[in-house]
Amino acid sequence: MKSSFFRHSLLLFLAMRVGDVVSLAAGLWFVPKFVSPEEIGAVLPLTSFATFLSLPLFAFAMTAMKESAHLAAANERGKVKSLLGGVFVSVAIMIALGIVVAAFATPRFASAMDIHGRAAGMLAVAAAFLGCAAPVYTDALQALKRFRALGAIEACGAVVRFTVMAVSMPVNALAGYFAGGASLPAFRILGGIYALRRDLAAKAEKFWTRQAVRRLAVSFCAVLAYQAAPMFAALVEQSMLRTTLQASDSAGYYMVSRFSDFLYYVTTPLLLVVFPYAACTAHKGDDTRPFVVKCCAVTLAAAGTMAVAYALWGETIISLMPNGCNYIGFARHMPILTLLTALTSCQVFYTNVEVSAGRFGFLKWLVPLHLAYPLILWLFPPASLQGFIIWFAAISLLRFSLSFASLLRP
Repeated sequence: MKSSFFRHSLLLFLAMRVGDVVSLAAGLWFVPKFVSPEEIGAVLPLTSFATFLSLPLFAFAMTAMKESAHLAAANERGKVKSLLGGVFVSVAIMIALGIVVAAFATPRFASAMDIHGRAAGMLAVAAAFLGCAAPVYTDALQALKRFRALGAIEACGAVVRFTVMAVSMPVNALAGYFAGGASLPAFRILGGIYALRRDLAAKAEKFWTRQAVRRLAVSFCAVLAYQAAPMFAALVEQSMLRTTLQASDSAGYYMVSRFSDFLYYVTTPLLLVVFPYAACTAHKGDDTRPFVVKCCAVTLAAAGTMAVAYALWGETIISLMPNGCNYIGFARHMPILTLLTALTSCQVFYTNVEVSAGRFGFLKWLVPLHLAYPLILWLFPPASLQGFIIWFAAISLLRFSLSFASLLRP
């Protein structure tokens, strides 16, 4: 299992690098080239808002992934088909209801963030909802360990996203950016349906019993609590960055945080692969902690290397971007933001592995911590970007410490 885990991780890592090239082009070329500095700072809060609206769908998708991983581990392909059939119908209903809510809420939030025009807001919501629906399909491939098909979908979807952005962003910068964001999960859904056709052709077996519905409902509520608190904290955090700081500061934060997000190029493939493997290990009653330790070790090593590079050449890298001269003064934040991203990623590795195993004891500290953080920001709003980063550091260190302490507990 150890060799296949790292082989599948490497496969997804290579396939997803194509998508990373597109993300790089989107975040560090298309956005600064076509989006004005006054609007760049609105990208992150609008994304956080749309993601928060799609939270129930995201929680439902993650619940379905956990259940399908356990069924796949037991080789219950017929039950997997029945599960996915019910999930597909539920996802369609949740998307329809979410769009109705978004039609009322999005224009008001966009106005508060000083975003003009409705297209960008609604496309951001579409991207978020499709992004939450896509894992229902791609996670089924994960659960079945169909990583070759998943890699092909990621690589081809990246090409589709790049094409959409290249065509639409010169016409309408923000709307084109989110149109590209919506095209990728839409392609994942179509590709996932095609790749799953063989599994969906299996003879269905009864799954939706009263006991199964009760188990899924409990798991859904736990996952919803797990995701709602950090998403709410992120929404408040990004909105305050946009509304309490000058537009130049929020734009500068957007630019330098894109470089710290490069770390996700390492962590995302690991997260995609570790969930079904950890679920299978937990299903057998074995220890899942080695998965967390290995993933955290890779993440911290990569983050340390990146932080050193940014400390030495951060200003030079920023200056190579379109209009990069406007953001050189923010390069000093790149190393610390990268290290903080690593600490957050380590916490996510721990909590995601716990969810895959059906353990939710970490909610006792995770939820209060994520609710206290936006309250503190609201009561004591930082007057500068440096102040926000200090709060980021405090909450990141605390989350990492509590995850590490929980990991060591027998």
